[in-house]
Amino acid sequence: MDMYLAMDFGGTFVKHCLVDENGQISERGQFPAPLGSKEEFVQAVKTLYDTVAGKVKGVAVSMPGVLDSEKGYAYAAGAYSGILSHTNIYELLKDTVDVPVSIENDAKAAILAEAWLGALQGCSGGVAVIIGSGLGGGIIMDGKIRRGSHFASGEISGLMMQSGSEAFTDIAGSRCGMTGFLISVATAKHMNPADFEISMFLHEGEREDPTKPRITGKEVFEWLEAGDEETMQAYKQWINDLIMVIMNLKSVIDPDKIVIGGGVSRNPRLISDLQSEFKRRCEPMKAFGMPDCDLEACRFTADANLIGAVYNWKQLYGE
Repeated sequence: MDMYLAMDFGGTFVKHCLVDENGQISERGQFPAPLGSKEEFVQAVKTLYDTVAGKVKGVAVSMPGVLDSEKGYAYAAGAYSGILSHTNIYELLKDTVDVPVSIENDAKAAILAEAWLGALQGCSGGVAVIIGSGLGGGIIMDGKIRRGSHFASGEISGLMMQSGSEAFTDIAGSRCGMTGFLISVATAKHMNPADFEISMFLHEGEREDPTKPRITGKEVFEWLEAGDEETMQAYKQWINDLIMVIMNLKSVIDPDKIVIGGGVSRNPRLISDLQSEFKRRCEPMKAFGMPDCDLEACRFTADANLIGAVYNWKQLYGE
């Protein structure tokens, strides 16, 4: 059975595993993100690849950024932009790896996993909304991933959320991700946002007690279930903001299905509340002949980028 080395380059860690031709995962692991230099990045790939050389048919990479999957060119690379922007990744790794390499944007990899083996399997058109620290997305059109003229299609984090505002805090990536939600909870409860588990890229602040564990999204949802009023108000606004993004995507793309991903998508309350509000907002549009659209959770969460990276490899190399 064909095996592939999948690598998901995040801003803190690189997750890796072997994935077989049917999408089954084995031999998981992770190591710190090699953010220091191109040489550090190449060495990280080489060190891992050397442990599986001869066992794998290809290396499938998922990473942030504006990426040309066919040519291997990174126009931008998210957390790796300082070392990999305007770099051809395939050329960079050609003397390090002796099997074909593929790269794909992490959010696009996530929707590819859903199209291959997940909630979008068999859909001609689909949209994924990935809720992480910020907001990611991907689009399937006519059964294929939509990359866009500049390889930046599906970057829904840049959607404007407030008329007349050009503030970074008023785009979807800031308002609709977990960082935006947790900051709004902290503000409502007159707490320090830096004491929450948020992205420091989206918020700068000093902690009063750095030794104290940060408050997680899981804890905030527990406050919600306990009926905390301030948390509920922030949650309702967050749901409204997410629904605004989802409704706009529905109107523009006309997909068969919209799927919600990211770790928080495993929370049944969030999916149920989004489904209820989505149905309520869609109902008046039926009078104008607008079609229905399903909304549900992604099948894959933590493994989506790894599985989707392999599917991208298989598509790129004709399998």
